[in-house]
Amino acid sequence: MGHVAQTEAAYVIKAEEISALNYLDPDHPRPLLTEWINRGTDQKMRRTSIDLLLRTMTEDSPSPSVARLHQSSGLRVIFATAKDRDAFANAFAGARTQLALRRDFIIATIFDSLDSAQHAVGELTAAGIPEESISLLHRAGDFSVNGDESWKGHSKMSVAAAVAGGGIAGALLGIGMMVIVPGLGAVAAAGAIASSLTSVASLSGIFGATGGAMAKMLTDHDVDGREANYYERQIRRGRVFVSVDTRLAPGQEELARRILKDRGGQTAKAA
Repeated sequence: MGHVAQTEAAYVIKAEEISALNYLDPDHPRPLLTEWINRGTDQKMRRTSIDLLLRTMTEDSPSPSVARLHQSSGLRVIFATAKDRDAFANAFAGARTQLALRRDFIIATIFDSLDSAQHAVGELTAAGIPEESISLLHRAGDFSVNGDESWKGHSKMSVAAAVAGGGIAGALLGIGMMVIVPGLGAVAAAGAIASSLTSVASLSGIFGATGGAMAKMLTDHDVDGREANYYERQIRRGRVFVSVDTRLAPGQEELARRILKDRGGQTAKAA
């Protein structure tokens, strides 16, 4: 028994397909253990290699050595029984299909301030864009509420104020989640992206809080990898990310693009 026997009920996910975890049905079987391995040697990866993999996962043109690391890495998920493993494999096959359809549906923009972003959110919903299609993501460490009262730090109160400061986005989208990113601090997420950030909770420990963590969050939200790195840099500078998932707003793509642009939203392609 032990670890050797457990690997008989294991399934290995390629590093390039890891974001498909976001498309799993919530009732999929839960693994007993997860571990990063070299798929060629079947050996567990060193911590330094895992950190490098996670830090570079969203790079568009990695070095040859890093590209080889991406190609050889895999996440082994070990289940209590072969039945659970097979059920997970079937669920993951469907998730991979969804992954193949990703990233053509997200209108991603960046705003200079929380106030301008929240007004854009308000105008989107007033125009009939479904609330569940809108996401907001930004730093929650130092900001003002209603133009005068300042909130600092990463307490629950400050995070609540960060998302709901102007009253518009907070009231419409709700406070979905707070993520602590080393070197960046607290990040507040509201709307659809909050669901994306929590969707891999059952496989906790997969993603380390290394450099590039914010870009990884964005790619899990279907933002193109090259653009995600741009948006991460902007969020680190205190700007605010707003997106619309057009799958949840059919027939309203051009309307959403116009509102976001008119309110000051900038895209990576226009930068």
